[in-house]
Amino acid sequence: MGLPFLGAVRDLVTARADMARVRITAALLTALLGLAAAALVCAAGLVALSDAVGFPVAALVIAALLAGLALGVSVVARKLASGKRAQAADAKIRAGKELAVAMALTRSARPLLPLAALLAVFLLARRS
Repeated sequence: MGLPFLGAVRDLVTARADMARVRITAALLTALLGLAAAALVCAAGLVALSDAVGFPVAALVIAALLAGLALGVSVVARKLASGKRAQAADAKIRAGKELAVAMALTRSARPLLPLAALLAVFLLARRS
């Protein structure tokens, strides 16, 4: 039989790991899309210098869309991370409460140990 607060500790660790995974994925996607947007803006600027009309407008629109997509990924990741953060905080509070109960039960059982030893000695003496 395991300790009663291990479930809350497991939930806390799982929530923290999930939150970290979401944040890392979002950061990588944001960086990748930001890099693509920057590359397209640079290409569009170069083409705009060489030709004033046509392709640069399309490239700038695509770059703006990618930058907007990167911003959207960042916003969604922050929203998901805040939900995971709330879940982790709840698990931490539960773990703290269950640990406090376990410690209180341990402290309250300690004074009964001499009585239990006395009863064990008495019962063993009667058997002999």
